[in-house]
Amino acid sequence: MRRWSVPASTDWFAYRMMHEPARAAAAASLTAELGIDFAAQDVFLTRGASGAIALALNTVVGPGDEVVFLSPPWFFYEAMIIASGATPVRVRLEPPNFDLDTSRIAAALGPRTRAVIINTPHNPTGRIYPAAALSRLAEELAEAGRRYGRPIWVISDEAYSRIVFDGRRVPSPARFHPYSVLAHTYSKSALAPGQRLGFLALAPDLPDAEAMRRALLTLSFGAAPDAVMQYALPDIDRLLIDVTAIERRRDRTVSALREHGYDLQVPERTFYLLPRVAAARPGDR
Repeated sequence: MRRWSVPASTDWFAYRMMHEPARAAAAASLTAELGIDFAAQDVFLTRGASGAIALALNTVVGPGDEVVFLSPPWFFYEAMIIASGATPVRVRLEPPNFDLDTSRIAAALGPRTRAVIINTPHNPTGRIYPAAALSRLAEELAEAGRRYGRPIWVISDEAYSRIVFDGRRVPSPARFHPYSVLAHTYSKSALAPGQRLGFLALAPDLPDAEAMRRALLTLSFGAAPDAVMQYALPDIDRLLIDVTAIERRRDRTVSALREHGYDLQVPERTFYLLPRVAAARPGDR
């Protein structure tokens, strides 16, 4: 940040829609991570993953639409859906495994459904949704889209895609569902949540991608990261916290909680644990 704060031109700190080298670096990084070819023109820089999700919602949904989200959720999804003018529809994940229940999601789809927010790796349960589940979800969404006469979008919140344990890989809905947009952030991988830098990426096989690009460019004005953050993105992209150290802390904490009688799943990623706490009995303090 110190290096990129030194002006290299007279307009260094002027309005900056999107810095093309930053878009190219993000696209190359996402291609290497997911094994799917992303183009720089399909990457839209945002202020973190929350900015990317807000941009996606404001682009694809509107008043009268419904957006399905999974519960337990990241705390802000419902408010963001309401702010976009749409109606939130909650689908609960069943403990203790918190699997992606595609039949339950399918049951929540209706003629007003415009998007489904999928968070994988999932915060706060620590689940990585497997490719088979994402493939089934894509089939359900495609069928519902044909039934109701318009596509249903997947807004995939992949904020924790780099904080994974035990050598796992994270499949993306973009591999299975062409109407997918991916929200990424560097706040988690760099452990710098106060520095808002991220992007929204279009699935490479998105039909009529040019219309979506035009819509995103229109709505992203003023929503892009600060100029210096954009210049620094290629360097920030290479940063990653010590995931092995986080994994050791996970194992130590899981073991300690289980020794004290708590029931919990071992998270496959993120910084969080979700133990089950027994209901208090009368007289307990």
